Amino acid sequence: MAALTTPIITETQYIEVCERLKVMRRQESSHYSTPDYLAAEWQARLIEEAAEDDITREVNDLANPNEGSSGQASSSQINELWREKICEWCYQVVDHFDFNREVVNVAMTYLDRYLATRTVNRRIFQLAAMTALYLAIKLFEPGKLRMSSLIELSRGYFLAEHIVAMEDSMLQALSWHVHPPTPFAFCRDLIKLVSADVNPRLRHDISELARFLTELSVCDYYFVTRKPSSIAMASIINAMELMGPQKIDPRYKVQFLHHVVQAGLDIANDTEIIQCYERLREMYIAGGYTPTSDDDEEDETVNVRVETGSPTGVADGPDSRSASANQEEVMECA
Repeated sequence: MAALTTPIITETQYIEVCERLKVMRRQESSHYSTPDYLAAEWQARLIEEAAEDDITREVNDLANPNEGSSGQASSSQINELWREKICEWCYQVVDHFDFNREVVNVAMTYLDRYLATRTVNRRIFQLAAMTALYLAIKLFEPGKLRMSSLIELSRGYFLAEHIVAMEDSMLQALSWHVHPPTPFAFCRDLIKLVSADVNPRLRHDISELARFLTELSVCDYYFVTRKPSSIAMASIINAMELMGPQKIDPRYKVQFLHHVVQAGLDIANDTEIIQCYERLREMYIAGGYTPTSDDDEEDETVNVRVETGSPTGVADGPDSRSASANQEEVMECA
């Protein structure tokens, strides 16, 4: 195995990176893969199985005493838009408490995989989302959030016993697989394969812009069925290009792809990376974020965007709500 000629990664570290990438790619293709659970065929199969559990009946009886417990009539209301709203709410909560924003990515993988196992109505969907976020915070930001604080943010729609019961239901549905490989987890290792000729500041800027792009993907249902490694590759390639050729020589992208192949990732015929690349680029442009630039004025804007990190959600941009409107981190999906 040829070592990379870079001062920031030794041959031993290079081998470790390759091994981690191998393990994460195996994970993303097995326990942590997610089907297109909003597809009509998938929902029809779930309805046939009628996999309603105790938590569904309990919460429906307590929260919606005048409605039936099956929730099938309300299931059609759970769609891509509702998932996007819940995701944005999760980012607002995480930002409010100053947690690592990758926690939202983890929480959404819990939610997506859970929803792939059963039909839910709107209320159960909200409870599952809140519980997924609480579980992710509990595992990755331990001791930093009381359940009572989360209940307050939900305007008291749910009680502590609802979250406890849902947590048990969710963990069983996930078979306790609660450490998913996220797109940015891949980015952290893949960025080490960028040429050593790229100076530390630019390497950092590429990493931050890639992080920004991975976070754009979290709220978009399109990426639910895509592999995190594909999203990560698409994010880094886009980040390199969006920095502009005056900052990042295009040959560094070619070298990066060569290093990725050397690390054992078969990307030559991976159309999913191309699809993720195109989708992220479209979202970036549609969101009104800083475009590729060559002049000094636009380059300065690129730096500002990279330094400020990531959006509250995919709706962030020129038409986003004012900062004051975001101060009320409550669940707006009721």
